[in-house]
Amino acid sequence: MSLLKAKSPRIREKRLDTLNAWLGRADEAIAEFSGEDTVQRIRTFSQSTQDDLLYALRLLAGIRNSVVVIHAPRGCAAAALYHRVSSGTGRWIVSNLDQRDTIMGADRKLRKAVVGAFRQYSPEVIFIIASPVAAINNDDIQAVVEELHEELELPIVPVYVTGFASRNAVTGYDIALHAILKHLAGPRGEHQRTAGVNLLSVVENGRDRLEAERLLLRLGVELNTLPDQASAASFRLATQARLSLSLDQDSENYLGLILRDEYGVPYVEQPRPIGIGATGRWLLEAGRALGIEDAARELHEQESGLLRRELGDFSLQGVRVYIALSVATAFALSDLVAEFGGQVAGITVGHLDQLHKARLKELVLQHPSLQLHVADGQPFEELNIVRRLAPDLYIGDVAHISQVGRLGIPVVSLENTPVLGYNGVAGLARSVSLALKNRSFAAALAKTPTPYTEAWYRRSPNWHIKKEVR
Repeated sequence: MSLLKAKSPRIREKRLDTLNAWLGRADEAIAEFSGEDTVQRIRTFSQSTQDDLLYALRLLAGIRNSVVVIHAPRGCAAAALYHRVSSGTGRWIVSNLDQRDTIMGADRKLRKAVVGAFRQYSPEVIFIIASPVAAINNDDIQAVVEELHEELELPIVPVYVTGFASRNAVTGYDIALHAILKHLAGPRGEHQRTAGVNLLSVVENGRDRLEAERLLLRLGVELNTLPDQASAASFRLATQARLSLSLDQDSENYLGLILRDEYGVPYVEQPRPIGIGATGRWLLEAGRALGIEDAARELHEQESGLLRRELGDFSLQGVRVYIALSVATAFALSDLVAEFGGQVAGITVGHLDQLHKARLKELVLQHPSLQLHVADGQPFEELNIVRRLAPDLYIGDVAHISQVGRLGIPVVSLENTPVLGYNGVAGLARSVSLALKNRSFAAALAKTPTPYTEAWYRRSPNWHIKKEVR
């Protein structure tokens, strides 16, 4: 049976044994995913975390000439403000459910919101994104979709996120991509292949996306980048592509698998092109799949030669680095740290699952006893770990940077810093060099106490992580 016949995909816990709470050595993590059943963990206390609604909104904000109708109370739409302010894209309307709507239903409000979005923006496609409230009151969103699709004569795509079906927010990417392909990709079956290549880019930094496109265009590759900045038509075109090329296995794995299994588009999976060696391997894998391996090797030699001259004597020799990023980025960055002579002190990632077994094995070969922390939005655990390990440098996103800085540790935020390709290496090297040289800034931050008491720091970092009892 086609995976797209279902209303939404299986959650990550069932599909990939995904964990969102774990602390241990990397070799223990491999053993965790090697048995018949992966034992889920829960937190007896959770400080904060994201949900699938936020991730789905993040993805949909990047679809060109679209409007998102958030079928929810106003509070559930607040996250869309961030994507609007931070990216400058994304148009949305909220149906503004109230207490009465949660009891009596809100089909009329949803119709009004969709029609209003159509009249105000004249989009190519409208997405209706559900919410925890809509999931509880069981509104018939599909009936509204079928009615207004005919009336307005444009695609209307229901996205069935619930906010509570999965503990892993990354499931929101799967749900959004499932809905998009189900309603926009067209019928399955035999497709005439084009010379184009799908570059799978889910909410990448804009400059990272441009760097990947730059390298492939230099090889003469005809690109269809999606879903970042894609149009509705891009998804139908994707089903006819010669192959799909991965940029971040964690976020776009479901998109690559559906295009492969449902539409016959080969899916080339390769670790993120972060670092000189990794970028070269990514290019060579793409070149091998396209029959232009020699051109890809020549491009790597040219670009890496220029980059090495630009980097000069940059080195991480003797520097212990703590990394706290998404899984694919964290693992790729650990290779970059080793490439420049540094040592990875520990890693925090948002989730961990079957997709990462091969990378975990590579990580264990380099760092046999490396400590691995799995947490999304748990700064109280992360600061405890970082304080104990006392690394020389912390590289993460913006979430916990300020609190780690109060420990007196130099920090580098990758929230708006590109890291992919050769230009990414150069930019990251500059940021790291500045952070390590400007230690007075970290010393000044250390005078501001962290929000946690010494009594709390004396507890084990995994104090609140317990095995789930079934």
